Amino acid sequence: MPEPRDTPPATARPAGSEHARAFPEGVPVLVDPSGTVLLRAHREADLPRVVEQCRDPESIRWTTVPVPDGGYSLDDARSYLQDVVGPGWERGESLGWVVAAAGEPDVFCGSIDLRLEGEGVAEVGFGLHPAARGRHLMSAGLRLVRDHAFDALGLSTLRWRAAVGNWPSRRVAARAGFVVEGRVRRLLPQRGERQDGWVATLTADDRREPLPWLDPPVLRGDGLRLRPFTEADVDAVVEACADLRTQHWLVSLPRRYGRADALAYLEQNREQGASATGRVWCVADAEDDRCLGAVSLEGGGYSRRAEIGYWSHPTARGRGVTTAAVRMVTAFAEGGRLVDSLLVRAAAGNAASRRVAEAAGYHQVGVLPRAEPLGNGTVDDLVLYARP
Repeated sequence: MPEPRDTPPATARPAGSEHARAFPEGVPVLVDPSGTVLLRAHREADLPRVVEQCRDPESIRWTTVPVPDGGYSLDDARSYLQDVVGPGWERGESLGWVVAAAGEPDVFCGSIDLRLEGEGVAEVGFGLHPAARGRHLMSAGLRLVRDHAFDALGLSTLRWRAAVGNWPSRRVAARAGFVVEGRVRRLLPQRGERQDGWVATLTADDRREPLPWLDPPVLRGDGLRLRPFTEADVDAVVEACADLRTQHWLVSLPRRYGRADALAYLEQNREQGASATGRVWCVADAEDDRCLGAVSLEGGGYSRRAEIGYWSHPTARGRGVTTAAVRMVTAFAEGGRLVDSLLVRAAAGNAASRRVAEAAGYHQVGVLPRAEPLGNGTVDDLVLYARP
């Protein structure tokens, strides 16, 4: 649903009025060059699936869709079509399309709109029916709207906003080339509250290419499954990072590590992937998927070097779990020719961490004196390991 906008002064020309079209006959049909996605005008026949989308918990969680008593109804969907979608086109203020698979153009898969703000600026908004997710339909749809906005409408700037944590929406924006400018506190109104929000921009002068995004692929071997972290791992992360031994060697951890810290850690991991600065794997048991630790591969920028970091859950220590996981990530990085140089750092007194590096095939290449603060307030030497 479009977010509320301030009413312009009565003397102002309505934003986007030069783009007004009759609805539905004036709505341009946009087709993806690959022939997989089609954008078309809304129809009365779409309304039952509009209701399904607006009742979906994820749609409710991340959008401003109304949640009336009794739930979003067919009458609500009809009102949206008649009072918002149609007038939006006729006034040239909000241009909304149905997202459909080109092979099934009559099946409503979601909606996307372009909200004209004047002076060549517009904001994009979109949402998918739950049955259509995971098919990259919205990514193709957003690219169509992007190109239409710049090439057909002559706009100069597109903006995307989403509540912090809405990673599926952020991924779609990144695939269309939107650059996240930052996080703004209490940016977005939602049902009487204000949510922190991300803001991203794309201009007509920018390259229309997907932004790099580093996902940790699933790696398997030695009875382990290395995969992305999920919220189901939060309790295990808390147990590991609140452990006294972990706290001693990883002084950057909050001293009273709790659930909020673990959730922030998961968000930090996703942010690294989204900014193409690193990948973080949960080291999980291949049978029960229980979190046994973590391995990270961080780097980027002007050089092809990266650093491997790791920690272990207390129940996984002494079993060779972390060594096996580090070997797997090392093989992934080197086998894919992702890097030219790999580094591991460990405090001189952290014998367990140093054994992992050595057992995984890393050789000591140097020592930085008094470079690693510890949890007891002292400072240790930092030992550097690299692959030969």
